[in-house]
Amino acid sequence: MAELTGNPGWNVGDARARSKRLTLPWRRDLHRDAMLVIGLLVAIAQVTRILPTPGDAQAYWLAGTSSELYPDRWSQLDGGQFLFYPPPVAQISTLLQPIGWSAFLMGWTILIFACFWYCAGRWSLPLVAIGLLPVVGIHVPYVETFLGYALLGNMQWILAALVIVSIRHSAGWAGLVVTKTGPAIGGLWHVFRGEWRAAGVAAASTIAVVAVSFGFAPHLWTDWIAFAIRNYDLSDPPQPLFPIPFGLRLAIAAILLLWGARTNRAWTVPIAAGWAIPALYGMAFLPFWIAASRLRRGTAARSHLDSVIRRIGMTSFAPPQLELEPVPTSRSRRRTYFRSLGD
Repeated sequence: MAELTGNPGWNVGDARARSKRLTLPWRRDLHRDAMLVIGLLVAIAQVTRILPTPGDAQAYWLAGTSSELYPDRWSQLDGGQFLFYPPPVAQISTLLQPIGWSAFLMGWTILIFACFWYCAGRWSLPLVAIGLLPVVGIHVPYVETFLGYALLGNMQWILAALVIVSIRHSAGWAGLVVTKTGPAIGGLWHVFRGEWRAAGVAAASTIAVVAVSFGFAPHLWTDWIAFAIRNYDLSDPPQPLFPIPFGLRLAIAAILLLWGARTNRAWTVPIAAGWAIPALYGMAFLPFWIAASRLRRGTAARSHLDSVIRRIGMTSFAPPQLELEPVPTSRSRRRTYFRSLGD
């Protein structure tokens, strides 16, 4: 066989070994597999109109063809015509238009339920069950938050999962900056820990995304900035907001991050991120807090994707384990510690 290929170093055994290394062994995981099936069934039901059209997913989709993304006041809602996120969300939606609404909705819904599982782990199925209680006439306050955001097509679970990933892969913070913006405060984790390389990657990634977006549509950024200035006080909301003002929540989130970074508590990052959502409706921070519980346990099994990535020699995408070295208290030891972070 080596003669046929002209490569004396090549043989069938090597090819099989390499292909085996790249094989994706689907390990059984009841919660993950069940959530993917549920996501698929929900997506089919939404596409076929058995379930109502998810309003937030529809808003993301329609933003790709909207000629007026940002109204004068954020209380103005017009069937998904308006979008209050920074321009990259609408620009990505524009790029996805050729695949059609049905394909987008299918993929988006399955992604949401996959992120639901990624954040909640073994609690994902119980949380889905709790979300169904109102269907049988049992009304528990705020139980709709977990399943409700998934059925609405809101990106809450996706952003919560992105926070977990961004702790290890800091470029992910750019995605939070150009969506709900406030949760990106979690990037201060790297600053407070003196992880300057990670902080620099986060800043550079954000600048790159914004620069590319601005280059294609500078007028959208002008419109969004003007919209943000007009509505900076978050007055006259379309729905009741959480009673604690955004400015106070932002300050609390920063203090929590400082404490968490100095005491080696990574689970404070998703809590702070969820707490810093500007337009915080009801208990919308709960998906982020569920993600924090995964970091708090610190012993959750690594995902199938992570095991595959490790097998082919790439960096792990699993949630960070709580085995971080505490930041020293003395000044001299701190200097040595921070220098070692760049090694």
